[in-house]
Amino acid sequence: MNKITTWFVNNKLAASLLATLILGTLILGFLAYQAWDGYGTASADYTSKAAQLLKFSQDKPFPSQDNLAKLDSTISTEQSQLASLIKDLQKYRIPSFADIAAAKPQDRPQRFQDALRNEVTRIKALASASGATLPLGFYLGLDEYENRLPSQDDVQLLAKQLTILSWLAELLANHKDLIISEFSRPVVETVSKKDLAKKTSLPATTKASLPYESSCGIKISFRSNQGSFREIINAISTASYFLIIDQLLIQNTSGEPPRRDTPPPVAPPTPDGSTPVQRLPIIVGRELLDISLKLRAFEFPDQGASADSNLQTKPSDK
Repeated sequence: MNKITTWFVNNKLAASLLATLILGTLILGFLAYQAWDGYGTASADYTSKAAQLLKFSQDKPFPSQDNLAKLDSTISTEQSQLASLIKDLQKYRIPSFADIAAAKPQDRPQRFQDALRNEVTRIKALASASGATLPLGFYLGLDEYENRLPSQDDVQLLAKQLTILSWLAELLANHKDLIISEFSRPVVETVSKKDLAKKTSLPATTKASLPYESSCGIKISFRSNQGSFREIINAISTASYFLIIDQLLIQNTSGEPPRRDTPPPVAPPTPDGSTPVQRLPIIVGRELLDISLKLRAFEFPDQGASADSNLQTKPSDK
């Protein structure tokens, strides 16, 4: 004992390190024990809950009147909410341009071509007056009908598409210095019912009933300032038509960001000659934006009316 005491007195540094090592070992051992105990508890709880979840997923609800009433109530609530949603969406109707649908079937193709020609002339005049630039050969994305009449079967859908295309072209043409490089309709590949059945593994006679119809697809590319782009996107989001942005690509015309030491831009003077206060500084500079945008327009027809129409037009079995 005296030798140990003497060693501690003569080797204070080594003794301190040894004591620290022993104390650290005890603390780490205690923490490891706590962690292992916590892991064991959590693992046992997880195993119990997983077994309980598996049991519930394999069980069938007891066929009692209470469970049946709950199921009927849930189905009724969801059907009511879905019907309410579809009813709200049915207000997004696309009218036939220039009321072409009201004309006689044999007169609709010529009336459509005349309306298209007049609308192209109007949009070109609007763009010229506002300082916007239209693409070469601009014809509202309906170039194939410049010198050819549409069929009677296609003219009603084309009249709706002309309504959307005209609205969007007018929106773009009203912005000064906006340069439109593309304004077209993407080609939609039609799939036969037989091919669709092969892809979906459904019988050829099966037809899925969807609550919506895709009326028009549009692809546009343009160059504009940030303010015009913001106004165009806001107008699309608040339009009276149901428009979905499928794709949006934005690229700055300037590859370099503005320098930190660049003085803030000065707002142009007001008509009365005074200098307005710059309340919101331009963060990303004054560069222009190259925009590529793909849109789709949807309608939500009245399913009840469609069903009644099908019943009326269906030949009777005699």
